[in-house]
Amino acid sequence: MIAGEETGVLPPPLHSSTDGSFGGALAPLPPQVQDVLRRLHAAGYKAHLVGGCVRDRLLGRPPHDWDVATNARPEQVLPLFVHCVPTGVAYGTVTVFAGEPDRHEPVQVTTYRKEMGSRDLRHPEKVVFSDSVEEDLARRDFTINAIAYDPWAEVLVDPVHGRQDLERRLIRAVGNPDQRFDEDALRLLRAVRLATELRPYHFRLESKTRTAIRRHAPQVEYLSRERIRDEFLRLLAAPDPQWGLWELQDLDLLFRIIPELAATHHFPQDKPGVPTLLDHLIRAVQNVPPDPILRLAALLHDIAKPATATMSPDGQVHFYCHDTLGAEMASRIAASLRLPRSQADRLASLIRMHMVDGTDVGKKALRRWLGQYGERWIRDLLALRRADNIASGVSPDEPNPFIDRLEDLLDEVLHEQKAFRTQDLCLDGRQVMAELGVGPGPMVGAALRYLLEQVLDDPSLNTPDQLRRLLHDWWQRTRSSPVPAVHRRQRGPASTSPPPGLPD
Repeated sequence: MIAGEETGVLPPPLHSSTDGSFGGALAPLPPQVQDVLRRLHAAGYKAHLVGGCVRDRLLGRPPHDWDVATNARPEQVLPLFVHCVPTGVAYGTVTVFAGEPDRHEPVQVTTYRKEMGSRDLRHPEKVVFSDSVEEDLARRDFTINAIAYDPWAEVLVDPVHGRQDLERRLIRAVGNPDQRFDEDALRLLRAVRLATELRPYHFRLESKTRTAIRRHAPQVEYLSRERIRDEFLRLLAAPDPQWGLWELQDLDLLFRIIPELAATHHFPQDKPGVPTLLDHLIRAVQNVPPDPILRLAALLHDIAKPATATMSPDGQVHFYCHDTLGAEMASRIAASLRLPRSQADRLASLIRMHMVDGTDVGKKALRRWLGQYGERWIRDLLALRRADNIASGVSPDEPNPFIDRLEDLLDEVLHEQKAFRTQDLCLDGRQVMAELGVGPGPMVGAALRYLLEQVLDDPSLNTPDQLRRLLHDWWQRTRSSPVPAVHRRQRGPASTSPPPGLPD
């Protein structure tokens, strides 16, 4: 809810078409954006939509974020809204939560500003607030992001010809590209990421901007790994990651992001149409679904091949344990990129298991996987295996008996709706304690794990009567055994070992 709500209707939006030819009507602005623009306008301030939301609307893409620039200072913006947070007051930014009464959405409101110099290839030495939207646009990264729109006056402000570059499908730095990249080295990666995201519209890097990126590539090493990670994962999630990865490599950026990939660049692959290991890895990325962690697993799945290559007396090259070493290397890469623990574990486990094969992988193994990792992990592993084959020169239409069989078995196991975790058993911890006459402790967990082992072998055992029989048999053996059968689980680093039931 906005303080002092004023009634009124914004003028019609700009006109564009989905192919960027600027011919069809755009969708109306969402309620939260209309609220912010209306309040600023009613208070006597200028307000423009700026940046990516203007670019995307002109291209016919739905914007992911909404940014409003204004001549109002942060201390003048804050009293106008009930729900707002001073997220970056030093840089003039306030996050306003506006829109429908039961659904407030964020809008970034930033004061027009000029930036002077750079103290660390990231932050400006000095920020000066301005009353001019043109001055604000002049400090931005790329021309297609330096377009402002005033929906009240129905005016585009485009001092650096961003709309022309939209029509020409160019990513061009605003003004002097060397100066733009010295101001913030992350723009080196952002340029490639943005071009990759816009590949469906056939965008490319403008030649002078591209040359400057290669010249400034070493500056990436001064960036925080978190900022690098965020841009890199967004590139991997784009529609054409293969194009973006080769651009990063050609611009001397890829091996600065993941130095371990350098050894794959000239490492021969000896597969049809795939001259090097790097070719194979990047093709694998292109052939898995657009999940950035799954695509990172595809990029790294054979990263240990150069380190494990051996040649047998008959001249055959082998890569023994490259999956295990690759998982260890991936864990270190994940740590360097500051990936969250859950993502790092998922990445390493997929790489550790990407070579699993054999007809001995059946329903029991799948039930264990479902309990330990979940359905999504299994489907990711199968997708990675399929992409690995395609990237080795196998036709996407060629059947793969192993993968096809596992997909069918997985569907059968899911349809059976059997127990995959101790929580799925027909006896719970309280019932186990009552049956055995014991209190809470490690013995209860050991009993449940034993019962789950039996049910994974034979799902028909998951009935109260059968589990009670198994429980008392186990309890009798445990009490008579001279060696303790129960050990507390120890917390420690995430394991990348294969799920139980599969061959190492």
